[in-house]
Amino acid sequence: MGNWAFSWVQVVAHSKKTVLLILALVSLLLLSGLSKLNYSVVADDFLLLGLGLLVITAVVGYFLESPKIAVLQLVLSSYVVGMSLGLFGWLGYELTAESILGLMIIMTVMSSNLVHLLATLSREMARGLFQFDAIAEALKLNISPIFLSNLTTALGFVFVAEIMPELQQLSWLVVTGVSLSLFTVLTWLPLVVLNWLLEFRVGNTADRHGITFVAKLLQENHLIRTLTLIGGIAVSILVLVLSPKAVEQIESMLWLLGLFAVLFWLAWQSVSIALLNLAINLTGLLLSIAIFFLLYKNSEWVWLLWMVPLGIVVDDGIHFFSRYMRAKRGVFSDNNSAVTYAIASVGRPVWITSWVLLAALSVLMFSSSELVRQAVSLTALSLIITTILILWVLPAVLLRRS
Repeated sequence: MGNWAFSWVQVVAHSKKTVLLILALVSLLLLSGLSKLNYSVVADDFLLLGLGLLVITAVVGYFLESPKIAVLQLVLSSYVVGMSLGLFGWLGYELTAESILGLMIIMTVMSSNLVHLLATLSREMARGLFQFDAIAEALKLNISPIFLSNLTTALGFVFVAEIMPELQQLSWLVVTGVSLSLFTVLTWLPLVVLNWLLEFRVGNTADRHGITFVAKLLQENHLIRTLTLIGGIAVSILVLVLSPKAVEQIESMLWLLGLFAVLFWLAWQSVSIALLNLAINLTGLLLSIAIFFLLYKNSEWVWLLWMVPLGIVVDDGIHFFSRYMRAKRGVFSDNNSAVTYAIASVGRPVWITSWVLLAALSVLMFSSSELVRQAVSLTALSLIITTILILWVLPAVLLRRS
């Protein structure tokens, strides 16, 4: 299981010219659609998009301690955005202010995919693997959760397209973008890494151990673990009591969350873990929406406000539980070791991704669209709350099961 990743990297390594030719032809075909787009209606917002991309690049380079990784992130994210816009042009769609939000979602999804892959790549190199073997290991460990998180994001926006016809173009732009993101990390990323050596990583402590100290602190201090659980429950109840609107909103999309739960069960073959992940997702969403209603009391609720943070909330949980379940089925089968492994391997990428997305989204607060600004505010709240839930509260819950 996972040999496909090494086989795929071997195929790319031994067919570089053929793969490059195919990718170049596909890229030129899609990118030629850029000439059919009218950029004048969103010229100012495109400046914000470019600024957001530069901010993402700087944050990724800083946290992963690698100028080369920053360049790789910049180039591949720009490529996915350009390909999405090119396909948008071929389909004859018009750009709007909300389209910029869609492009930012695509950019952040791509950045999240790259952070998880490149952080794993760096971790494997720090443990002594050569870069060519490390990229195969990174693909093996991450493609399944990346596919699942991108699929749930796409399904969420398909739902938006059905409920709000006026947002169909935005929804299909996001679906196209996340599909191209998956395509890019499976093709261009290994092709580049097989031909361009990154910085030397062997022995890097941050890469190897991540934020393992969180798991150790929770394991060794029963009081902190108990206070975390009590505090999490108390805050959740308080916020929901203050804003019952949040509960009302979630009733209308239970079937979508149910579909997500089925996907989680199929991926991990565990009903309890699927339901626990769904509970964490719901808690993060409800808390975020409750606080949003307290801040924007006169805001008109639209489905788009659901979907932007939903993808982020689901993404972090998927990556954490994918590593946790891998550990449970391997040599780290006891609960304490499984939690430590999940925190060590995926905690740092989740932490970095949160900073990357917060930095990028902050740029969109200057958008001319009120809907975009509200979506950004809700997403920022979701990022902060989800990061706390995944990296602090969830390990406490799992350790309680020991």
